[in-house]
Amino acid sequence: MTEPEEKIIVFRAYDTVIQANLAKTKLDAYGIPCFLTDENLTSLYPIRNDIFPGVRLHIFEKDKQQTEDLLSEK
Repeated sequence: MTEPEEKIIVFRAYDTVIQANLAKTKLDAYGIPCFLTDENLTSLYPIRNDIFPGVRLHIFEKDKQQTEDLLSEK
């Protein structure tokens, strides 16, 4: 029997690639799988709107609370 698929969600959208990569690096350091999308679109279209929401950080839904805790730390 196969395991059920885990749902991937967009955790947050960032204005810059640097902000998104800082968040991704922190999650990577804590072993939380994640990935970024739309990094290149942000360079082409620097103004966020409904069509270009910014650099998106994707995580597994099961990691949402831990991600919130880690990324809210200063």
